[in-house]
Amino acid sequence: MRIIILGPTGTGKSTQAEFISKMLKLKHIEAGALLRKLAKKNKLVRNFIDKGRLVPNKIVAKLVKKEIKNSKNFILDGFPRTLSQLNSIKINPDLVLFLKVDKYNLIRRLFLRKREDDSKNNIEKRYRIYLKQTLPVLNYYKKRGILMTIDGNPSIKEVSKNIKKKLIRYPQQ
Repeated sequence: MRIIILGPTGTGKSTQAEFISKMLKLKHIEAGALLRKLAKKNKLVRNFIDKGRLVPNKIVAKLVKKEIKNSKNFILDGFPRTLSQLNSIKINPDLVLFLKVDKYNLIRRLFLRKREDDSKNNIEKRYRIYLKQTLPVLNYYKKRGILMTIDGNPSIKEVSKNIKKKLIRYPQQ
């Protein structure tokens, strides 16, 4: 099974992807972690992340393509975020989970996690980018009939429980 999990920064994508990965025995591929790892040795990528901007599609797509190349079953966390990324790799997911969290909760969570690139300015910038570039990706998957929206506002445990209930009823590929 191939699952994509999407949502703005701070929704808990990685936490829930890890939960799903263990539950369904899927490889967890986290685009953000791949980029942060690359940023340690690549100044250009570090600069994009520090300024709250999206790393160019070519770089992200190359990293993700390498990870999914030999994986039949996986959960892909945080990719594709743009239509350009969506078109750069043919993933053909069975299901796309969208963690929907209100803006107030997103900002609160991001300040609590205390990551270096989570300044107020970067948080606002990433949210605007999300609204402009990621919502069209969600609409694309919705039209294909494979988008499942999950309320990401409750506690981690409650969100995991709701995901499990929905996935149990979802036909496995």
